[in-house]
Amino acid sequence: MLKNYSKMKKRRILFTTILIITLFSCKAQIVPLDTRISSIQDGSYVKDINNELDNFIGTWVYSNANKVFTITIQKQVHTFNGKYYQDYLIGEYAYTINGITIIDTLSELPDETDDDVDESTEDGLTDDNTLGIQPQNVSYNLGGRYIVTGPDHSCTDCAINERRIDMYFVDPERKYLSTNLFLRYLVGETSPEKITATIRARSGTVTPLDGFDSPRVPYGTYLMEKQ
Repeated sequence: MLKNYSKMKKRRILFTTILIITLFSCKAQIVPLDTRISSIQDGSYVKDINNELDNFIGTWVYSNANKVFTITIQKQVHTFNGKYYQDYLIGEYAYTINGITIIDTLSELPDETDDDVDESTEDGLTDDNTLGIQPQNVSYNLGGRYIVTGPDHSCTDCAINERRIDMYFVDPERKYLSTNLFLRYLVGETSPEKITATIRARSGTVTPLDGFDSPRVPYGTYLMEKQ
């Protein structure tokens, strides 16, 4: 009986040790948004620890003379891409000239008031950013959560430690283009809130001979106000 008690005690100690290690490992797997993809371990959670992504949620509009550019952005929380979990931004957009719609994909965003909405997405680029606990292969035209800092990526007046969001930007009729969208939240601009949205070609983009060399929303930086 003493031997049985000793075995039970050892098992309890072993179980407790495994439980502590497991809990510690789960906690250690939470990593910040600026973690390099190559450093993210399977099962980790790339978390928006400081709620930086929240600054960009909502509808933003650029209006200048006869041109209007609208972006709507939503945040997906603790979604799974088949390898790790992440907090992530998705979005759609519209662009008009003289009241004529050049492109409008806003209706492709899920209804945030619908509890049964499918919250999955994938960008189709180098990293599989499919969202949703079970990837559903639904694509959005804007997406990302990557952090860039300093006066780079067409932001010469950005401070060295200033953090912006790097997203992909897709024109559904020109998917051969590889385009970035950089979002910069302007601190201190509160009436209304403002961001800049910079559309920029990725390096190494190959354009077909009969294709366009830019998306239908022109490359450049747009000052946008929150609606």
